[in-house]
Amino acid sequence: MQKGIDFKKYLTKKTENVNSALKRFLPKDNSIISQGMRYSVLAGGKRLRPIFVILAAKLFSVKSKDVVPAACAIEYLHTYSLIHDDLPAMDNDDLRRGAPTNHKKFGEAAAILCGDALLTESFNLITKSNSSDKNINEAIKVLSVYGGYRGMIAGQAEDTFETGKWSKKNKVSLEHKLKFIHIQKTAALIVASLKVGAILAGADKKSLKSLEVYGTNIGMGFQITDDILDVYADKKLFGKNGSDAENDKLTALSLYGKETAEKKAGEYIKRAKKAVSIFGDKSEIFIKLADYIINRDY
Repeated sequence: MQKGIDFKKYLTKKTENVNSALKRFLPKDNSIISQGMRYSVLAGGKRLRPIFVILAAKLFSVKSKDVVPAACAIEYLHTYSLIHDDLPAMDNDDLRRGAPTNHKKFGEAAAILCGDALLTESFNLITKSNSSDKNINEAIKVLSVYGGYRGMIAGQAEDTFETGKWSKKNKVSLEHKLKFIHIQKTAALIVASLKVGAILAGADKKSLKSLEVYGTNIGMGFQITDDILDVYADKKLFGKNGSDAENDKLTALSLYGKETAEKKAGEYIKRAKKAVSIFGDKSEIFIKLADYIINRDY
């Protein structure tokens, strides 16, 4: 990122580029599943995860066009998780980004299948990246681990099954459980985004470790901020009804209160910035993204 460039405009441009790529890759037929895939993927969003893929690759002088399929793959998997999260058996949400959730628009069966389709296609998309077979295979492995039962799904499961039970446990146990949920449910896919981009670009182990530490702390800061915004943000900006507090979910806000939660989020962001300092001037955009994540209003 060149000095003097407006960060918000820069981020908006990156988001537009990702959206254009998503439109190219999404199916064009009129089957209910294809309609549902387009509906949820193109419903909006910050596109931070695909942007992380592109920026991680750029650290090692690889152009965005070479990894944009992998960037879209991450957004496919992320969107599948949101579609399933919104289902009545899980969070039971009627709105996502200000619009009816997938199952409200197309029905529960179609929503489940749309999510399944996006998950499956995400791995196919990675293979379209311009990299070596070895790197592509490793990137697929990373996404399957961080997005699978040992990663994101583990966090979703704990978050779902903990609902309504957290107040009966001691604080030490709850802190450990909340950290697990945040690392697995949110940070895991951010780490995957960074590592996939870097792996496709041929990054060394030291760089991958630094990006992993950055992604983990960014993810923690992001989710704590999300927990706070879930209660305090303008619902119109947030694009949903209700809150996790109303559903009796374990969150940073319910466990610590607003002031302490904000302090903890700030500490994670500091650690994230320190982790990418090894990249020198190239770390500027990652530092700006860290500040954006903690200071956003939705």
